[in-house]
Amino acid sequence: MGTWGAAVAASVLLLAAAAAGAQDPVRTAPASHKVLLENDRLRVLDIRVPAGARALTHTHPTGYVEVAMTDCHLRFTYPGGKTSEATLHAGEVVWSDPVTHGVENLGPGECHVLNIEPKDAQAVRK
Repeated sequence: MGTWGAAVAASVLLLAAAAAGAQDPVRTAPASHKVLLENDRLRVLDIRVPAGARALTHTHPTGYVEVAMTDCHLRFTYPGGKTSEATLHAGEVVWSDPVTHGVENLGPGECHVLNIEPKDAQAVRK
């Protein structure tokens, strides 16, 4: 591969890495998504979305456990434009399969949840 080909290949790899990184919720919504704990097994996110606010499209590649700290009414927008709504009640714990979505808080107050994301998708399936 010539110099030009190597430069193009490197550019493609950098763009792909940037696009993948941009899908991380902490990167796409740093004002609302904070890392509380991260190690080689899991990551815990403290998510606080104000009423009427949105978190841009992001990916949860291994799924996650969500613990509602407050009541939340949310609209999820998926690639292709499909939407769904969900209501969580304070204290409720739910599992979400791997997903790419954007989130909008439709409720009257802040939506506060904790997301617990396993690092190893295979460990979740065992």
